[in-house]
Amino acid sequence: ENPTVIGYVVMNNDGIPVKYHQRMPYDMAIKYSALLLDFTMKARKCLKELMGGDSELANLRIRTKEKTEVIVGTTVMASVEYILVVIQNCSGAPWQWPDQEGGGGGGEGA
Repeated sequence: ENPTVIGYVVMNNDGIPVKYHQRMPYDMAIKYSALLLDFTMKARKCLKELMGGDSELANLRIRTKEKTEVIVGTTVMASVEYILVVIQNCSGAPWQWPDQEGGGGGGEGA
């Protein structure tokens, strides 16, 4: 348990969450899975076109203005590809998911 990790989702290659962080609402796990699966597949395709057919996407790191970071990593286990998405709070302020009392997010102004 890392205090800066505010959520994670492990999904299969179809974008179905197979595991997610206990403090992360299920609907947010679904949302992150759907959107980041599409983003990851597009980034993978773009990388192959730019760098050649042998290039493989290992991870993505996205930093937001709200001082959160989304880290995406891929792995293959038992011939099934899994994608791990970790959401990290880089602001140092306490974090609350948007559907929790008090509004959403950490960072400035929250």
